[in-house]
Amino acid sequence: MVVSRVYADPASRGKLKALAGLGVSVAAAVPDRWSPLGLGAEQQTVWGEDGGVRTVPIAVRGGTSPDSDPSWSRSALRRLLADFRPELVQIEEEPWTRAASSAAALARRLQVPYVVLTRESLPGAYGAIGRIRRSRVLSSARGLLAVNELAAKLATRQHPSLARQVIPQLGVGLPLQGSRPEQPGLTIGFFGRLIPEKGLDLLFRACVKLVGRWTISVVGTGPAQEELEGLAERLGIAGRVTWLGALPRQRVDQIWPRLDCVVLPSRTAPRWVEGMPRAAMEAMAHGVAVVASAAGALPEIVGSAGLVVPEEDVGAIAEALQRLHDDPVERERLGAAGRRRVMSEYTDAAIAGKTLRFWTQSVAATS
Repeated sequence: MVVSRVYADPASRGKLKALAGLGVSVAAAVPDRWSPLGLGAEQQTVWGEDGGVRTVPIAVRGGTSPDSDPSWSRSALRRLLADFRPELVQIEEEPWTRAASSAAALARRLQVPYVVLTRESLPGAYGAIGRIRRSRVLSSARGLLAVNELAAKLATRQHPSLARQVIPQLGVGLPLQGSRPEQPGLTIGFFGRLIPEKGLDLLFRACVKLVGRWTISVVGTGPAQEELEGLAERLGIAGRVTWLGALPRQRVDQIWPRLDCVVLPSRTAPRWVEGMPRAAMEAMAHGVAVVASAAGALPEIVGSAGLVVPEEDVGAIAEALQRLHDDPVERERLGAAGRRRVMSEYTDAAIAGKTLRFWTQSVAATS
């Protein structure tokens, strides 16, 4: 049984369906309502079977945005636990949240082992009450899954004996790869929220240095958009930048074949660290070359399948882009390396297999 707000969105259930395909009986406890990120009003979660996954909406009180901490109905969670009788519970809510606290307490009461998945990127970002919840949840956990090494280190700092493994929360599909349309110059993609930490301003300044033809497609919205549009005007590149806004996945899938590379120029801030951006994995899955800064988990995701540059180094970004502009063969090489990396590490099937092995070890440790 998995407890997570993420799987209220049917498009995010690939890992769970892959687990069901491996013979696992999977129930997903999800909020009874959810908000598509940047794409419209709150939606109601549908109960039922989905690709072998039993989806059970749980009543929640409070907001449904990614930054909210709603209260989940304990009675509904208790009924699901008693009815489904899982061998293991995976809590995919941060250990300081109300949801994790409730799920862990009920699992302990019913003597069901549980593991926790965390995306933690900043120490102490949860307050005094959150600190107490976090300690209780992790102290009784049978294991820890972390989306990257930073999250694993932070979560096990006070719990060094906790069995841990680094596995992304969500996988990506590996699409069929067709031929890319021939087009002059370099077509650059940027995917992300328009905030200073994502570093789009650095990409703009780097592109000014490029010799040759290039364009940028920006997918995403955010509070810094007006400022970034002004920067593009001042730099004299506004005519080369296309602002596409927030797009549903189907529209995003139509963009990938037109791109030569994707740039993730993130910068670390006092209260923000780059975690596990899907844009990097999606780009590699589509065979698109990746240029990423060394911020947070980006080097860990990209590995040797992309070009990693120092944080906030406009010159290094420009140098990497010029290299891709001048050498189509290098673009193809990096794109192929990215697809191979996704195939082995980041598909739903790969993540499901690693998760199942970790679950098996966790259950065996309690026998």
